[in-house]
Amino acid sequence: MIETIYTELPIEKITYLERAEFMDGTEQSFRDALTASLSKYGFRDPVYCWYNSKPYGDKIHIIVGNNRMVVAKELGIKTIPTIVTNFKADELPLRGQVLETDAEIKKLFYLPDQLHIRRDKNGDIDQVTPVSYKGNIRNKYV
Repeated sequence: MIETIYTELPIEKITYLERAEFMDGTEQSFRDALTASLSKYGFRDPVYCWYNSKPYGDKIHIIVGNNRMVVAKELGIKTIPTIVTNFKADELPLRGQVLETDAEIKKLFYLPDQLHIRRDKNGDIDQVTPVSYKGNIRNKYV
């Protein structure tokens, strides 16, 4: 059974990427703006994750929000607002608010009209991204 939920998770339960460009200073202005935003407002939007027993074990794998996770760790933020698509909900249950409609998901976002929710052929949510994800999402956080 696949289930999508909203929950708040301890940062150590989430695995995320540390993109080279974000870490080495290539994207320093973006990193500075994101740090300022998270410092001032906290998380305006939840991160989006997948939960599956492989290959991350009991960790929840981030799909959208890797840079925010890097900054959150640096700032000492302990709890992360998270939307999780759990691909093994019957075997690996997570507690949280079950999200069944796009409207329920959009209510959780600062700019709900700039959100794209993709569903697979069975109608299960398999992606939640800003509409401009392939373009420049940085302006949202400045």
